[in-house]
Amino acid sequence: MSSTARRVLLLAPPLAFAAFEVIHPAPDVNAQAVMDVATWFAAFHAIQLVLLGLVAVSVAILADELGAARAWSTRLGIGVFLIFFSAYDAIAGIATGLAMRTARDLPAAQQQGVWETVKDWPGWDPPVFAINIVGTLGWVVALVGIALIARRAGVARSEWVFIGLAGVFLMGGHPAPFGTIAFGCLFIAALLHVRTTAGADQAAAAHPRSSPA
Repeated sequence: MSSTARRVLLLAPPLAFAAFEVIHPAPDVNAQAVMDVATWFAAFHAIQLVLLGLVAVSVAILADELGAARAWSTRLGIGVFLIFFSAYDAIAGIATGLAMRTARDLPAAQQQGVWETVKDWPGWDPPVFAINIVGTLGWVVALVGIALIARRAGVARSEWVFIGLAGVFLMGGHPAPFGTIAFGCLFIAALLHVRTTAGADQAAAAHPRSSPA
């Protein structure tokens, strides 16, 4: 992969995810309000599902450049995050939106029945909530693990601190403000890394080592 492609995949997904969470739908918690935004609710989380995969690529590239790609915490964390958080997004977001969109054409009593079934999926429904927690913990394990490895390797404090914060803040949930802060911290960490790497490359090019006689 070219250096330009790596930088795009490193920087673009977390920045896009941070900005995207600002417009996360937040309807009132009642059947009519959710039915009114049901199509957008499902579409938003379908887009977010793609961003989940792309931001996992960003984390993998950053881990690789910091020497943390082979660590068990990175591999396990990213894998768990992709599997479980994607499942949570599909149930709590896409399935909820599609179910309430379908309910628009039903009688009021049946609309309420659909609502009673799905209303807790984005929040406290026990199985769905458990999937959310496991997926989020996968993210925390991966990011905090990368931060600790980077710290031991002597990486600049600003980089590993922002990486760690990216892991911690997602525990507050993925909608803004916590999701925006989490992915924004990851973007800042990646940007600092890119600038540091570019500076080192320029210094090496300006002062090449003398070749042996």
